[in-house]
Amino acid sequence: MTARTAHGGVRLPPPPWLWLLVFMYLWELPSGVVWWHEQIRDLWTDEGAYGPQVVASPGFAALRASTVSQLMPSLVLVAGLVTVALPHLRGWYTRLRYRLVPLTALGSTDTASPQGLGGLRDFAAAVAPGARIMVSLWGSGPPARVYAAGWRERRIAVSLGFLGLWRRDPARARALLLHEAGHLAAGEHLIAGLGSSFTRAVQAWPVVFLAFGAAPLVWLAWRHEPTASLMWPQVVVVLSRASVVMVPVAALWCAELAADRHAAAFCGRRAVEHALDEIGAAGGGTREGLTHPPSRLRRWCAERADGSLVPALLSLAGPVVLLVHAAVVVCFTTVALVLAGDTWPSAAASSLDLAHRDVLTVPLWSALAGVAVLWPLLAPRWSRLWDAGRAGSADLGGGPGGAGDGLGRRARSVVIMLPVVALAVALLPSTGAVERDPVLRPAGPEAGADR
Repeated sequence: MTARTAHGGVRLPPPPWLWLLVFMYLWELPSGVVWWHEQIRDLWTDEGAYGPQVVASPGFAALRASTVSQLMPSLVLVAGLVTVALPHLRGWYTRLRYRLVPLTALGSTDTASPQGLGGLRDFAAAVAPGARIMVSLWGSGPPARVYAAGWRERRIAVSLGFLGLWRRDPARARALLLHEAGHLAAGEHLIAGLGSSFTRAVQAWPVVFLAFGAAPLVWLAWRHEPTASLMWPQVVVVLSRASVVMVPVAALWCAELAADRHAAAFCGRRAVEHALDEIGAAGGGTREGLTHPPSRLRRWCAERADGSLVPALLSLAGPVVLLVHAAVVVCFTTVALVLAGDTWPSAAASSLDLAHRDVLTVPLWSALAGVAVLWPLLAPRWSRLWDAGRAGSADLGGGPGGAGDGLGRRARSVVIMLPVVALAVALLPSTGAVERDPVLRPAGPEAGADR
């Protein structure tokens, strides 16, 4: 494979939102430990800020149950860090879980035929240098997925059904392999893919939220307890934290859409659309949950792989999702404060101040603005970090004068200016509304409830 193909070759990929998310988790880890220490002290020990009558009420029991759903963002954080830190353990587990064996263990590689296993081995070596093909002997294994077996040991796991597809329809099989090669080129095999505890935690999020976040609300409404009204503001704040899931979900979706675009650059969008049909026929889309975009969205993006709209959306995904998350937090926190007795203007001011302090933080938006401005220069180095420099996807250009990222001049300006404007907002001084609010100020019993 070479960089210049019949379909234009690979262009600059979008920023690595998955990796930026992991770095953000590392940055927030100390404050998360402090926050959970305060929650455990207030809700589960005698040293909490709540009185004995409140603690003994059924409403408080519902509040305790709802905090389990609050634990999910922290579990996703820990799962992501563990997935990156222990690739050898993950590789060992994945190999046993899916009964993976090397491609060469299946016997003759049939080098005389491009549709034989030798042709598959050679094609994989061309588009994903250094990656080893593993075959799942488990009947319901994935069509093709990446995973890490070590810091520098990359694997592509394929099913027996994929081997049949390689012989029957090589074009679709190549598109699937090129999609996985796109993940490898971005280093996403260390975070997502087969056997990832990070993706497992994201998939479990809806079940945990329904069981421990929504169920306590239904229970409170059904019991009609007199103390239930005292807990409603706290429960609403707990529900607002469910919006945090949109950040890792958006990062995972961007990774999948970028990998689709990587494949389309080499084999064309039609081949990618046919590969999506193959995934749907194999039932892959029914088991992925939140970690993969809906088939319609992937198909819509594949149809526009050659334009500038999809790369612009992928490049803006990080700041846009964080802004949406901030808006959701503002809405939920405003309702919670009104239920606690605040007026609507005061509640809105406090909610905006909380979002300004906890979501639109200067370090985070400084990183986003820096990545947006410098990404044309950083992208080739990022790809070489994952050995993409030896593959056809390597020739990304040395900057704006290279192959480009599919963005027009106006789209590039928007991609750069949005995080810059948000950074300017984050640099504005605090209004002090939280300190003046009787519920949220640090001296109050519920201080930090939304943090």
